[in-house]
Amino acid sequence: MRRSLSSPPRKVVASLWLLLAASVCVLLLSSLVRQSFFFDGGIYASIARNLAEGVGSAWSPHFSKTLFPIFAEHPPLMMWLEAVGFKIFGDTVLVEKGFSLLTFVVSGLLLFKLWMRLHVGDAIVQIAAPFALLMTLAAGRVNWGFANGMLENLLIVFALTAVLLVVAAYDAPPETSEARRVALVVCAGLSIVLALLTKGPVGLFPLVTPAIYWLSFRRPPLNRVVLDTIIIIGVITLVFTLLWTFDGPREAIQRYYAAQLLSSLSGDRGHFGGGWAVLRKILGVNGYSLAVVALLLIGGRQWREASEDPNLRRSRWQRAVFLLLIGFSASLPLALSPRVVNHYFNPSLAYFSAGLCTICAPVLMGGLGKLTPRLQSSLWFGSIGLLAAGLVVVYLNIGRPGIDKQTILASHEIANTVCPGDVACGTTISACGKIWEDWALHTYMQRYYKISIAKESEEFSTYLISDDNCKPDPAYTDTGIAISPYRLLRR
Repeated sequence: MRRSLSSPPRKVVASLWLLLAASVCVLLLSSLVRQSFFFDGGIYASIARNLAEGVGSAWSPHFSKTLFPIFAEHPPLMMWLEAVGFKIFGDTVLVEKGFSLLTFVVSGLLLFKLWMRLHVGDAIVQIAAPFALLMTLAAGRVNWGFANGMLENLLIVFALTAVLLVVAAYDAPPETSEARRVALVVCAGLSIVLALLTKGPVGLFPLVTPAIYWLSFRRPPLNRVVLDTIIIIGVITLVFTLLWTFDGPREAIQRYYAAQLLSSLSGDRGHFGGGWAVLRKILGVNGYSLAVVALLLIGGRQWREASEDPNLRRSRWQRAVFLLLIGFSASLPLALSPRVVNHYFNPSLAYFSAGLCTICAPVLMGGLGKLTPRLQSSLWFGSIGLLAAGLVVVYLNIGRPGIDKQTILASHEIANTVCPGDVACGTTISACGKIWEDWALHTYMQRYYKISIAKESEEFSTYLISDDNCKPDPAYTDTGIAISPYRLLRR
C-alpha cells in the first residue's frame, strides 16, 4: 500500500530559505558590491545619468560624444527608469547597482508568486519554492546578469508579470466576472508592451501564454484563449500605433530596426551560437538544473513507494509542461539570429528551472521529510553557518575593483592627468588603433569622468591612448603615467 509523501518540518523548510539567502550572497551580492560592472550595464547607466542631467533625450539617448551619440542599440525603457534613480539620488554608482538589485528582488517575488499560484493545493511542491528560486539563480548566467545591470533583468520582470497575469485570469474561480478576466489579459498585454520597450521583439514571448496554458491544462475554452490572444495583440498594436504617430518614437524605432534588429538577423554582427546551436545552448544553460533533477530522480528511487496518486502526478506533469513550454517559447526564437550568447537565455531560465523543479520537488521534499531530528538540526545550523559565511564574503568584497581592476585604475589615472582637479571635465581624448574597441575603457571613462574616446584618425586631441602596436603621430610624447597595457601620450 502506498503512503503519502510527508512534508518536511518547518525547520527544514526554513533551512532551505537560509541556503537560498547564502547563495544570493555568494552568487550575486559578492559581485554586485564590487566596482566592476560589465560594459553593457555601464553603458546603460551612463545613458541614464546623462538623461537625468538633460544630456540626450528620451527617444534619442546619448552615451558619449564619439560612441553612441544617439544610442539606437536597444529600446530606452530601462534607461528611463534608471534616470529616475539618478534624478533622485544624484550621480552615484549606487543607482545602477541598486536598480539591478531591485530587478532581482522583484523577479524573485514574481517567480515565487507564480510558483505558489500554479501549485495551489499541492503543499509539498509549494514549500519547495526556495529550491526553485535557487535553481533559477544558479542557471546559466542569471546571477551574472543581475550582478551587471543587463537589460534581460528588466525583461524578466515584465515577462513574469505578463505570464502571472494570464495564469491569474485562467485559474480564477468559475464565478469570477468576465470583466476581471479581460482586465487581467489587457494588463498582460501592457506588460508585454513594456517588455518590448525594454529589449525589442525578444520580449514578445508571453503572447503565447494563453495558448500554452490551454495546451497544458485543456482549459479555459479554446474560443476564450483565441479571444484573449487577440486582445493582447490588439493592446500591443494599439500602443505602438499610437507611438508611431509621434516623431520621436517613430524615429527611435526606425533607428533601432536599422542599427540593431536588421544587422543582428542578417549576421552583420557576427555568426556565433545561433541557428541549430541554440538547442545545444539551451541544454548548456540548464545544465545544473538538469543534473540536479537527474540525481534526485535516480537517488530518490527509495522514496517511490511514497509516490502520490495518479491524478496528482498527472497534475504535476501538466504544471511542469506549462512552465517548460514557456521556457522554450522564450528561447527557441533566438535561433532566428546568427548571433546568440548565453545571457540572452536568462529570461527563459526562470521557467525552465521552475518546470524542472516541479518534476523533482516531491522527491526532494519527501526525502527531507524523512530526516531524523539530529539531521534536521545539522541542516539548520549548517545553513546558518553558510549564510554567515556568505555575508562575510559580501562584506569582504564591498568596494573592491573586481575583474576590471586594471581598466578602472587606468581610467582613474587618465582622468587625473587629463582633468586635474575636475573629475568630470567632459573632454575628448583619442585612441590609437584597436584601443578604440576597448568597450570597458569607453564605459568607465564616460561613467565616472564623462570623458569620450575618439578614433585617432577622426580627432586629433590633446591626449592619445596608445600601445606598443600603435605608431602615433610624432607630435605626441609619453606622459609616463602607469596605465598598462596602454600608454597615455600628450602633444
